[in-house]
Amino acid sequence: MNRREFLLSSLAAALAANSVRGMSQRGSRSVLDSSRRILYVMADLTETNPARQRTLVDTLGSSGFNVLILSFIEASMAGGKLSLLYNDNAIQSFAPQFPALLAQLRSGFAARKRIQISIGGWGHTATFAAIRGVGVPAFVRQLTEEIIAPLGLDGIDIDLEPQHGGLENWMGVHRDYGKTIVDLTNEYKRVHPTHLVTHAPISPVAAEMYVKAVSVEGRKISLLEGTRTPQGNNVDWLNVQFYEGGVVVEGTIADYYRTQLAGPLSAKLDSFGIAQPLHFLTPTFEPQAKQPLKFCQQTIAAINQSCADLQAGKLNGVALWDYLQVAPDIDDWSRGLEEALPG
Repeated sequence: MNRREFLLSSLAAALAANSVRGMSQRGSRSVLDSSRRILYVMADLTETNPARQRTLVDTLGSSGFNVLILSFIEASMAGGKLSLLYNDNAIQSFAPQFPALLAQLRSGFAARKRIQISIGGWGHTATFAAIRGVGVPAFVRQLTEEIIAPLGLDGIDIDLEPQHGGLENWMGVHRDYGKTIVDLTNEYKRVHPTHLVTHAPISPVAAEMYVKAVSVEGRKISLLEGTRTPQGNNVDWLNVQFYEGGVVVEGTIADYYRTQLAGPLSAKLDSFGIAQPLHFLTPTFEPQAKQPLKFCQQTIAAINQSCADLQAGKLNGVALWDYLQVAPDIDDWSRGLEEALPG
């Protein structure tokens, strides 16, 4: 069963239960101010062919994508010790030239790139069980020592996708690991206060778990209330997936974005410490899920139009899954998305 099919029946029922609330325009600290063109990158960091890695870096570096998310870090317990893998490969197998290439990718081209690494991914719920088992502080320490510091990364992306079951199962898994996600977000920001922390929920999880209050470890809060700080929020933004498991089955993405995400979030900006909902809620698309460049451009424009009454500005970010799907036309994609975003 693919990611698109497994949620459709339960998602339609969930949509009917949501409602639009009042609006507010107060908030907190700013995040990356320029428009964000975000690209998830599944790359073979163990590749020993320098020419191939050089091509990857040159292609990404010359593109207009300015936030790159390496996918995915997986965690497991083995012999009582925490083991970290990158796409099933040991961290020790990273190609020796890769840290230097990442440094060049970050700052060696016309526009600086910010590079994150994503934790979890499709079907890797066990990663969050391992993080909870070893303890969040110990995980963040090991992650920093083995990956963040050696590669000079700019932050993390948290992506809990349990794969099996319908929407209610996904909600249950997020309730089960909600405290782990909150604690990981807060601890990482404590250790790396200048780094980015983003989350990548599918659209119904974003609506039900981040905007609404749910029971997490016996507390009736939304995940965003758990990451609230006196200065704002430790989550810099959400990369909300609008494809496959996050597909909108009734109405349009723009309607869903307005009624289930931006509208309700605007009513709780003070509670969440978020200043600009349209900067915080970043739509994420997948070209191979019948979402070509023109579709993405039209959807960005439609979201801005549908949210105009919120007086909350316009979208300043968009994300794509993933590099391999756009590599042949990466210049057209990065230029087209940049033109679709303001500023």
